Amino acid sequence: MKFALLGEVRAWRADTPLDLGPPQRRAVLVALLLREGKAVTAAELVEGIWGEDPVPRAVSALRTHVAKLRRELEPERITRAPAAMLISIGDGYALRIPDGRTDIGDVRERVETAAQLRDDDPSAAREILLDALGRWQGAALGALPGPYAERQRARLEQWRLTILEDRLALDIDTGYSAEAVAELGPLIVEHPLRERFRALLMTALYHSGRQAEALQEYARARHALVEGIGVEPGPELSAVHARILRAELPPVRRPGRDRTPAQLPPDIADFTGRSRVADEIAAQLGGDAGAVVISAVGGMGGVGKTTLALHVAHRVRDRFPGGQLYVNLRGVDEEPTAPGDALGGFLRALGVAESDIPPAVDDRAAQFRTMLSDRRILLVLDNARDSAQVRQLLPGTPGTAVLITSRSTLTELPAVRRTRLDVLEPAEAMTLLTRILGAERIAAEPAAAHAVITLCACLPLAVRIVGARLAVRPRWTIASMATRLADENQRLDVLRTGELTLDAAFRLGYGQLNPEQARAFRTLARADVPDLPTEAAAAVLGVSIAQGEYLCEALVDLSLLETTVPGRYHFHDLLRLFARGQPGEDEAQVLARLLDYYLASAKNLLSAIDYSNTTRLLVPTTVPGHACTGGADGQRWNDIERPVIIALHRQAARLGGPGVALAADLAWVMAEVMDGGTGAREVADALKALLHTATQEGDSASVRRLRTALGAIMQVGLGEVQASLEFLQAISPPVDDAGRRLQVLAELLLGIADRRLGNTKDSHRHYANAVALTRALGDRSMEAWILALATRTLCESGQYDEAVAVAERAIEMARECSNFVALGWAHHELAATRSLLGLHDDALRLGEEAVRIAQRNGVRLWEGWARTRLAQTHLRAGRTCAAEAESARALALLSMAADPIDRARALALHAAAVAERGDTATAARELRDATEAFRRAGLPPPTLTTLFSPDPGQ
Repeated sequence: MKFALLGEVRAWRADTPLDLGPPQRRAVLVALLLREGKAVTAAELVEGIWGEDPVPRAVSALRTHVAKLRRELEPERITRAPAAMLISIGDGYALRIPDGRTDIGDVRERVETAAQLRDDDPSAAREILLDALGRWQGAALGALPGPYAERQRARLEQWRLTILEDRLALDIDTGYSAEAVAELGPLIVEHPLRERFRALLMTALYHSGRQAEALQEYARARHALVEGIGVEPGPELSAVHARILRAELPPVRRPGRDRTPAQLPPDIADFTGRSRVADEIAAQLGGDAGAVVISAVGGMGGVGKTTLALHVAHRVRDRFPGGQLYVNLRGVDEEPTAPGDALGGFLRALGVAESDIPPAVDDRAAQFRTMLSDRRILLVLDNARDSAQVRQLLPGTPGTAVLITSRSTLTELPAVRRTRLDVLEPAEAMTLLTRILGAERIAAEPAAAHAVITLCACLPLAVRIVGARLAVRPRWTIASMATRLADENQRLDVLRTGELTLDAAFRLGYGQLNPEQARAFRTLARADVPDLPTEAAAAVLGVSIAQGEYLCEALVDLSLLETTVPGRYHFHDLLRLFARGQPGEDEAQVLARLLDYYLASAKNLLSAIDYSNTTRLLVPTTVPGHACTGGADGQRWNDIERPVIIALHRQAARLGGPGVALAADLAWVMAEVMDGGTGAREVADALKALLHTATQEGDSASVRRLRTALGAIMQVGLGEVQASLEFLQAISPPVDDAGRRLQVLAELLLGIADRRLGNTKDSHRHYANAVALTRALGDRSMEAWILALATRTLCESGQYDEAVAVAERAIEMARECSNFVALGWAHHELAATRSLLGLHDDALRLGEEAVRIAQRNGVRLWEGWARTRLAQTHLRAGRTCAAEAESARALALLSMAADPIDRARALALHAAAVAERGDTATAARELRDATEAFRRAGLPPPTLTTLFSPDPGQ
């Protein structure tokens, strides 16, 4: 059995990991392991884990943790038999394990060995200390809670720094002063008052031929000590200063040129998921032996590019006996690592003396390529800024593999195998959170854990931050963290712990943008929509479509915007929050421009289907919008953009102001099309919120538009006829042409509702009102549409002669006005009437023509209506097979549109057809489903012996 404490706390039996449970249980194990077999009282354990103010029943919790640790450590122990490892002593415990079972013991042994070899074989001592330091896999004891863990974490960190000092001293003694200089700089920034680091840097600078810089470092050290804590430099630092002044430092040996670099930072202990992509990259790096293999991992900040790259690098390191080189290129910093500096570090790691490294970058690159020409080396270029920074670092001969991480896509580099890293899958994110918090804590609050994962948008860095915060706050519930994250205004503030912050990760990428790109990033994020097409993005930014695409693609290249299909862009949820938090344009102005684009596009859609002259009554728009080439193109546009339009309605409802009028007009246009698609309920909910805002603001024009639109979506889209009347009957009288045109639509919908409810007289009255209003507007095209609709009421009420006359007048008028919507509807209603009169051949001809017209129009809903009527006509003509096929086509179309009533009608027709061929079980099931749909709509159900009978005499 082995225990790892220098990083996340883990344990193994042979190669099998042990389940050590939640953080508090691991803290109990650590407290016992670090006592090295000595007894620890219960009081000491409670104070060390829960502090001076322990939770209630802390002793009971301690006993439970010990019992579960015993079961895990000694699974074969018989119940109630004495423990052999975790034994009880008094009211406390001791953990008795053989020597050498912890990584701390391994490091201690290596440090002692290195001390014995230091004088006789400093190179061997140095390699041993390198190995010892490699045992740290992050902060010791991970994120274990409690005062004892905090104290021991600090002690072990000081021990690590002492070992690191000894290894750096050996670096200098064995001729690697330049490498020591590079490593000591950041260490001194992190530990400015640690005098030995200063002394070592001065010594390394001196041996690198930089005596003046060594003396300047002493001045900086003295200033930091005097100003920081009011003391003069200590004896060691003063002695080094004096010896440099007298040139008395002893010479050091020069390194040989046979070094095998091993520069990879440690792999992360709790690496989670990514198995498929990790396998793919590992296969790439071990691939083509005839060329330099270059693999690049891209993605947004915090998505885990470096973590994945290092994990894969450690997996394949054995394939590269020449060693592994690593550099953090700091591509998102204000001052990225210069290629020359990176090359200098590589050359030193390969054993080149400082004096042999050329000053020019091109010469360093040539020397580097020469040194790699006969070696198999893995080169990891982490956090690259762009292709220019990377290009001179690439080797020139086969055998070497390069693994690059970057937020940039590095499109200018040839022959690169690129991997775009996305966020974790929800299951992977949950596994990561479980590994940080322990399975028991997750099991206690599974719903809250899922909420946290969702609010972190499965971004690995966000999940790690939340996990770290909860791990050191054992009294916090996961639900409390979910509540904090749910507030968008403070979510990014919650996602920070110590120096690890999501805001900082995003800000580094934001700092790379030029002013125009930065404005685009901020502005597009203020549109609270799931995604945007290029044209809409350009409209929001006030630029040409070409420039809009350029800006969006630039943001994609820097992993600040995402694209999954050509010409559409979206933000990661957390990046959107970050962008919205930056000073920028008013959200309401951005929304108004976006609504202007979508209203212009909706006008184009209405014009493309030759519907009416409604577009002249809408709010004027300033951009061309999406150009619809016809009804089919408009249907595609409607299907794609419906989620965006719903989001725009919601945003307008939230913000109020000028966006309400634009959104109301957009709702009006979409109501004319009458296809809410599969999102009809979401459309209705968004419009209700928008109606509430318009009512509160006293915007009567918008209220009228929204009531009409809601009437349409409730009745046609959701099949809720009675509910639609609540909105339609409350519309105020019209005062202008726009109001009169809206009243026409309302009267139409009321006429349809009364027809469906069996109120024939009221249905005729509403259609007559609509005709009168339309004639006052001079809109003959719309009048043709009203007459076509009125035909159905006449037909279903048995007024066949009147129905034929009205339908024929509607057809004539529709042809004059080129209104193919009315033309198609009038054809299939005339067909239904002819069918009921027994004129089946004429009816079938008209019904098939209606389908062709509907297909020309391209609107799915209208074709579904036409095919439903044609199926009915086939059924009444005794053409059962044709009726079954046609009703199946109608069902398919109406299932993609939003019209549950006519979908149920088509289902009843299909049931009648399959019943005729003897499949009574299917017929009964389908008829039952159709009847239930009609019941939910408050309508009398269809029957197989009335309207849909194949016998016209019934």
